[in-house]
Amino acid sequence: MTLLYVFSKAVYFPGSFTKAFFEHLFCRLFGVNIYAADHYITRNALSGHVAMLPAETPSKSFFVCFLPMLCNLFFGFPAFAAGVLTLGFMGVDVIDPLSGLFCPLFIVYCLLYLFGASFLCSLFPYTEDAVHMWKMLYSKDSTASLSGKIFAFLPACLLVAGAYLEKYAIPFLASVAYLVFLILT
Repeated sequence: MTLLYVFSKAVYFPGSFTKAFFEHLFCRLFGVNIYAADHYITRNALSGHVAMLPAETPSKSFFVCFLPMLCNLFFGFPAFAAGVLTLGFMGVDVIDPLSGLFCPLFIVYCLLYLFGASFLCSLFPYTEDAVHMWKMLYSKDSTASLSGKIFAFLPACLLVAGAYLEKYAIPFLASVAYLVFLILT
């Protein structure tokens, strides 16, 4: 599955690159040590991520996983929504139904969809980082406060589940399948 994962990160490189950039940025802001960030897009399972040492505190671990996801969501959702709304709900098609001519806006909306999908397919942290975050928050040796555990529970569940889904390129396959569905219907 690593080959499909690396392929998805290469195809959707704008989102992969910005996700790694935001991970790098937030690691520096929170003082989490990075040992490999020379290439954001690589040919291994770390493609679209930076290799960081485990964070020392539960809050640092949570925010280093959560804030890059939030940034990619902020940049990707508007473009993705524009593509989905125009292609799926407003019925923009390759051929304009009134004139019978080619509709160049169809290409623009497909590109918007793909650009937004590239960000949305790179939301989640590296699997090992997400598992470390979960252990820092919810293991029996955790130093996190009860209010912190309650506040972080749903986002932490989302981050761990999403990290495993992204590891097997499920968001990439779903976005391609949905684009094909929008174009064919």
